[in-house]
Amino acid sequence: QDLIDPYVILGLSYTAGEDEIRRTYLRRVSENHPDSLIARGVPEEFIKLATDKMAAINAAYEKIQSERGLK
Repeated sequence: QDLIDPYVILGLSYTAGEDEIRRTYLRRVSENHPDSLIARGVPEEFIKLATDKMAAINAAYEKIQSERGLK
């Protein structure tokens, strides 16, 4: 997980500002949250993938915040 660039995971440029980072993170969460997928009746195997993806999204956001001293 540490080998994967957090900016790539979130789809951000390295020059993205704090507001853009937060907006992008929140959009990725809303698009990939397992609960919202369950509510839409998505098959179980996709829920597992979404759970893994959410972990990567959260880890990427935390890493960017930490690197930039935002946390």
